[in-house]
Amino acid sequence: MINTDFQNELLKINSEWKSNSRIYGEVIEMWVENNVPCKCGGKFINQPANQKSIDCICDKCLKNIQIKSSSKPFKVNKNEKLRILGAEYMTTLKSINKDEDWDLMLIHYNKELNKVEDLKIIESQYISAKNVIPRKPLGPNARRAGWQGCYLEFPSEVITEII
Repeated sequence: MINTDFQNELLKINSEWKSNSRIYGEVIEMWVENNVPCKCGGKFINQPANQKSIDCICDKCLKNIQIKSSSKPFKVNKNEKLRILGAEYMTTLKSINKDEDWDLMLIHYNKELNKVEDLKIIESQYISAKNVIPRKPLGPNARRAGWQGCYLEFPSEVITEII
């Protein structure tokens, strides 16, 4: 059984950080390393920040994991598809087209209770360029004008619920 409490990880975060997304993103990555075993029995090891598309690697089978976490549940829409916010469009496409495949781990957490509510996995065989939906590029007046993000979209039947 997986421990869903992340209070210990929260205590290790830099007290000067103010951004909730940064704080909880780091907390959840530490929680995965400390509590979620790979299906091969290995341990996920966190990777340095800003590594493209890879947050953890299994120390035994070398499986790559990308983690998306949210204080809101990951839910399928009326078309039975899950759509989540991805990263930069071309970077995401390149990471999918490389030989290094990765599983996507979706973690919904509760900030008030300091615990993980649910954990879902989309395995690498279900992740391809067809799952990457480009977003409209940022306008000319934006701080990062021209930057283009993406959505990741998956049919409900490829999502495995762990917790």
